Amino acid sequence: MKKMWIAAWLAALALVAGCNHSGHGQNTTQMRALNGSVDSEPLDVLVDTDVKVSALAFGATSTYSEFDSGTRDVQVRSSTNQSILSDHSVSFASGIQSTLLIYGHRAALQSQLLTDDITAISSGHLRVRIANLAPDSGPVDLYISQGSFSSTPVIISNATYGTVTGSAEISPGSLQITLTTAGTQDVLFQSTAQTFSQGSYVTILVLPSLGGKLVSAVMLTQGGDGVFLQNPFARLKAVNDIPATTLNFKVDNANLLLNVPYTGSSSYVTTNSGSHTVQVEQSNVPGTIIASSPQNLASARDYSVMSVGTAAAAQLVVLPDDNTLPNGASAKIRFVNGINDGSAVDVLLNFASQVSALPFTNQSSYYQVAPSTSYTITFTTAGGVTVISTLTPVELDAGGVYSAYLLGTLAAPTIRVVRDR
Repeated sequence: MKKMWIAAWLAALALVAGCNHSGHGQNTTQMRALNGSVDSEPLDVLVDTDVKVSALAFGATSTYSEFDSGTRDVQVRSSTNQSILSDHSVSFASGIQSTLLIYGHRAALQSQLLTDDITAISSGHLRVRIANLAPDSGPVDLYISQGSFSSTPVIISNATYGTVTGSAEISPGSLQITLTTAGTQDVLFQSTAQTFSQGSYVTILVLPSLGGKLVSAVMLTQGGDGVFLQNPFARLKAVNDIPATTLNFKVDNANLLLNVPYTGSSSYVTTNSGSHTVQVEQSNVPGTIIASSPQNLASARDYSVMSVGTAAAAQLVVLPDDNTLPNGASAKIRFVNGINDGSAVDVLLNFASQVSALPFTNQSSYYQVAPSTSYTITFTTAGGVTVISTLTPVELDAGGVYSAYLLGTLAAPTIRVVRDR
């Protein structure tokens, strides 16, 4: 009986010696993955050709997989057609937990291994850091507060794209997360109250949007879950294409943008995302809606609301805007047909055809072009038979995002170039 007890004790001792504080073997590692690429389909993650994560959707965090530590070949592939989007050698230390961050645009997917924060926490506190995975929003500041953030200090400032910041210590509680453009109080994201627990390590992952400017977030708890936090906001701007009017643009009967003149374009204004009714009234006849349009404003998206027609027969057109940054030193431009006679149009840039037969109230794709101060934009009738209007010189700057509107009527056309970003 004594020999049996000694054998059992030795077996238990051997088991403990082969494990560390994470509860897995010294020669193994644990990895989970997060998909932060907004324009990708669900993704698979393979380690040495073995699938560890399947069909990971944008904003989702997988469970942990355990495998041998050391340098491993990590591939990220499309779960729909199995094309390899990223392939890198990654070194996995023994006995640790890590999160593979997948981010960037689908055409140039990147990955980074987020390891656990081991900074000491003082009694009664927790630690928080940022990983900025949003390529188009610029550096961000983080506020964590009860109620309004405007009078509270920045927790972490100037978190740049592709980097993981050091962690800051905060007090626990039911707290709101706010992300702003670095150095400003221009809100890019704001959450409802989230639970920050004493003794925990939290990473706020900044995720991109299809709109380009606003962001969403994931609250990733070390050793725990990743919670996707959807942005509650969208942004709207107004373009008035109704001759001889000055207009107020409204959402659900609440004023949003006031006194927009004919051919005028406003700046963006933040509003709540979700189902709404977008409306317009003449500024000199408040309370009389001349056009309305039910819209589902997607989270973190930008939109341009264009009024067309006449005051007696007005319409509203809501265009989704892509304010993601152009590649390299390029500029980006789209073309919008607002000619109120209802004609389809062609578009030429520096006398070279760009768009053919663009229907009334439609927008073209976005085009990336070299920056210049002397572009010529020409709208013609479909087929290029007759020039409707020409604008020159047009300046398109590196990094800028533009919309070129054809407004008015065939008898009195106007081209308006607006810098959206």
